[in-house]
Amino acid sequence: MTDTLLLVGAGIMGRGYVAAARDLGVRTVLLDDETWRERHEQHVAHFETPAGATETHWLRAALDLADRYPPHGAVPFAEQHVLASARVQDLLGLPGPSLAAAEASRNKAVQRALFAHAGLPQPDHAVVDDAERAAEWSRGRYPVVVKPLRGMGSAGVRCVADEDALRADLARRDVSQQVLIEEYLDTPEYSWEGLVENGTVIFGNHTRKVTTGPPEFVELQHRLPHRPADRERVDGQTAELVAAAGIRTGLVHLEYRDDGSVLKPMEFAVRTPGDHILELMCRAYGHDFFRSVIELALGREVGLPSKRPRAAGVLFLPAPRPGRLTAVDGVEAAQERPDVVRVGQKKHAGDVLTGLHSSGDRVAHALLLADTPAEVDSAADAVLRQISIRVEPVDAVPGPAAAPGEPPRIAEDGPVVVLCKWRPDMVRALLAATPHLHLVLEQSELATAAASPELTAAARSVHRVSRIDSVEELTGVAVDLAVRGIGVDQVLSFSEDGQLAAGQLRALLGCGGASAQMRAGVRDKRMMKHLVAAAGVPVTEWASLPTDVTFADGDTSPDVGFPAIVKPAFGFGTMSTTRVENAGEIATVLRGLAKPDRLASGHLILERFVSGRELHIDALWREGKPLFLTVSAYYVPRLDHVATDGAAHEAPPGRDGSYILAPEDHPELYERIHAMHTSVNEALGIDTAVTHLEVFETPAGDLVFSEIATRIGGGWIPDMLTARLGRSVFDTVANGLLYGDTAYGGPAGADADAVPAPRHIGALHLRPAHAGTVTGLPTGEQIEAVDGVLGWRLMKKVGDRVGFSHAMDWCLMVVVGAGTTEEFEAALDRVETELTIEVERRA
Repeated sequence: MTDTLLLVGAGIMGRGYVAAARDLGVRTVLLDDETWRERHEQHVAHFETPAGATETHWLRAALDLADRYPPHGAVPFAEQHVLASARVQDLLGLPGPSLAAAEASRNKAVQRALFAHAGLPQPDHAVVDDAERAAEWSRGRYPVVVKPLRGMGSAGVRCVADEDALRADLARRDVSQQVLIEEYLDTPEYSWEGLVENGTVIFGNHTRKVTTGPPEFVELQHRLPHRPADRERVDGQTAELVAAAGIRTGLVHLEYRDDGSVLKPMEFAVRTPGDHILELMCRAYGHDFFRSVIELALGREVGLPSKRPRAAGVLFLPAPRPGRLTAVDGVEAAQERPDVVRVGQKKHAGDVLTGLHSSGDRVAHALLLADTPAEVDSAADAVLRQISIRVEPVDAVPGPAAAPGEPPRIAEDGPVVVLCKWRPDMVRALLAATPHLHLVLEQSELATAAASPELTAAARSVHRVSRIDSVEELTGVAVDLAVRGIGVDQVLSFSEDGQLAAGQLRALLGCGGASAQMRAGVRDKRMMKHLVAAAGVPVTEWASLPTDVTFADGDTSPDVGFPAIVKPAFGFGTMSTTRVENAGEIATVLRGLAKPDRLASGHLILERFVSGRELHIDALWREGKPLFLTVSAYYVPRLDHVATDGAAHEAPPGRDGSYILAPEDHPELYERIHAMHTSVNEALGIDTAVTHLEVFETPAGDLVFSEIATRIGGGWIPDMLTARLGRSVFDTVANGLLYGDTAYGGPAGADADAVPAPRHIGALHLRPAHAGTVTGLPTGEQIEAVDGVLGWRLMKKVGDRVGFSHAMDWCLMVVVGAGTTEEFEAALDRVETELTIEVERRA
């Protein structure tokens, strides 16, 4: 009877398994991503794809396949396939590393515990879920290395030199989910690839590796076989590690450092090593190791190398600097060398490169084969000389967000800018555009700003005021700048409650600015609607509803029609916003309406409720012309996400978020929005600014103005805009406002420098089903494993409270993208299904 092999994953570097199984006469059932169907389907008995990208999806699909095609052996390819294969092996009693060893291979903290229990040498370390604990453990041990418990390809691994750098690194991570922190070993790094049968090592190979070193240790070169001077010691210590890990049968990849006397393990994996190492072994030893792994999995007699090996290596070539890749020259000449097996490229002309942070950032590779290690090293040097990677500068290349604690990039020169209110992302972007930045911070912001001393120290001056709306204190700031001879070019604020301050400073400093009415118009919704309506833009019926004001006898409550909305005239984010069904409810609402601490004014606006689709338009204007403009639709109107009194502890129904309307699909709507926006700008004196406009589209298709703010939209909107623009929206805004250098291609907002984005982009704000205390959150790895996710931002941590009294109690923002409407909807469904926030209900 023909044996059946369940191969969980193959991709490119696992194609040797498919070929070896065919040569062995084995019936192969392959579970792999759809991407690889065309490559492998014709060579296997059955090809199937998992329903999603998470380990759970792989597990479910592998178990289902094992039911339909009972295997005699199972082999995992990559990290995400290990547990699925091990579960099948355990369930059916098949040869394998053991379920316990497979689970340990996916968690570095468990590995550390196993090695400690066995009394084996390893790096001094701690597993922490708290920044204070991490800082306490690290004192006296710097530099230290911080790494996620799960992962590969050096992603998330970082060496930090001191406590400030440690805290900055931890601030970027979800520390509540635990990270591993360990001593940095400045000793040579190697890997060991072994075949283990029933707990006994039957073959072992050592590989020398070259990395970028600290802080991120990206691998640049592997050469094998490495022959340790005291091979017996090293082999003995690797065998001890295999035993301590409880590995029974299969392929093992162990990474270690060795100072010549003691081997210290970094981590192990029971799957195919990356970076083409197994293929290098095949070429060096003249033996098919893919076949040997399958024989182990099937319980067959295992063939092993019988002759002296040659030397093989792989060289990875990174880009010399971030930018857009324009060409990789010299590939053909390199491939003509007799010691070069092949040259491959992962990045191609047009790709935007953000720097070398993990294995995925490398541009090209060359596989090398020669008679001696020295000849392989010589071949690597020759390839480095022959292949040239050319990149061109790209404005605001997207990349990992700069973390607190990292020094900002500061421009050599530029205009003088005053920024009101603390916004670290904009501070970084502005410093990259000009070194002449002055900050005006509110007393309540000082502690938050102090957490980023590298940013406040980079500013030319920091002015502190008790309240951002204090006329006297702002006048004092303006006078100080004036008498010191500082000519200010622009005053900016990207916070809603900093708009009036920015307007006042512009007027006092003589650097532009509208009339007093227009300055009030971008903050007070009553003046806003008054001026916009006067310009002929459709506005719903509304009335001023001041509080703590005594009126003459005979005055009656305003009647704008019902249902109506009561909200603060200076509010934002649905704070203290309530729907009333009739005039009788107004008095009741006024008695119980809370005034948030962030609002000084108690003035309210009463406006008639508008039914229909709610849109938000985000744009950047320079001298009255849009540099970009996007139209987006909320899944449901924002007010629907505020809980009613009867369900104050239950999440309101409906998706929370919005999606960008592709301009090519809605050209007429974009044209109408552009015309309306231009009229609104003229009415409010908006000339050079970033804007967030909200509009209702009635069932009849009419557009009705709601409100506008001269700031970047809140919540998920910056993340969604970054995905749409293909680069940081903050850098785009900073450069656009200061220099107007973003190319604009019409109302569609085409940007000639933007990285191509999916046709359909949207975002979801995920909240728990009930109000309460957060007890569980998705990890970054879990979020990024969901197919279609472009970006995310976690706003809560375990122990935080969450409620629904307004729509700004942010939890988790996730941006998704897809090429078609169907794929986009499927991506939204996956995010909502696979990512959950757990809470303990309030009593």
